[in-house]
Order: sequence, then C-alpha cells, then structure tokens
Amino acid sequence: MTVHQPGRGRAAALSEALRQLLDARQERLAERLIDQCSPELVRQISESPIATLNVRLSYLLRVRLRRRAPSGERGVHSAAPLLVSVFNVWCREGRRASVRSVLRELGGADLRALREERELDPEVVSMLREFEPRA
Repeated sequence: MTVHQPGRGRAAALSEALRQLLDARQERLAERLIDQCSPELVRQISESPIATLNVRLSYLLRVRLRRRAPSGERGVHSAAPLLVSVFNVWCREGRRASVRSVLRELGGADLRALREERELDPEVVSMLREFEPRA
C-alpha cells in the first residue's frame, strides 16, 4: 500500500514547470513562480528528482531560498494559483505540450483547484479533463 504524501505531486509539477520555463529562457517568470511559493514548498521542489538533475534549476532554488527573509511560512502552498499565469503564457505561445507535462504531475486535489481558477485560459480548462481521475 502506497501512502500519499501531500505536496509530492505538487512539488513535482512545479519543478517540471520551472524546468520548462528555464529551458524556454523564461527565467524571470521562473523566479516569480519561486518567489510566490512558501519556503516549505520551495524546499520540496528542490528535493524533487527533476530539480536535483537540473543544475540551473537547483542553483536558482538554492539562491532564492537563501535570499528569503526568515519571516515564517509566507507564500502559497497550493500549485493552482501559482500555475495559472504560467499556463496562460504557454497557451499564448502555443506550448501545449509543456502545459500537459505539468498537468500530468499534479494530484487530483490540485487539478480540481486549478479548475476553479477564474483566470485560467479556457484551453487549459479543456485539457484538465484528460488528467482528472475518473469517478
């Protein structure tokens, strides 16, 4: 029996999004995404296999964590609000494969939360159906 660890899919999805952003030379958007995350979520992202294998991403995460003021757990813990702007940019750029690669990593709760985001591009909303677990 596998025990689900909250945030594990979320961290994998966000690390995949960050990897995609860095590969597309969208470092400012990657930095904004990291800055919106809670310190705990940034730590989880930095421990993900994607981040540990990507030198640029690993470095960026370490730098951003060091620059943070030790003021507690500010920041977002959920992936949904963090990914909306990234997904919307990718849809405008025609990067649907990137959207799908991140959606594939998200768990059911994050997929449902993403569906509730009002600002999400309608094309991403239509893609969500491919990844939501069947009831």
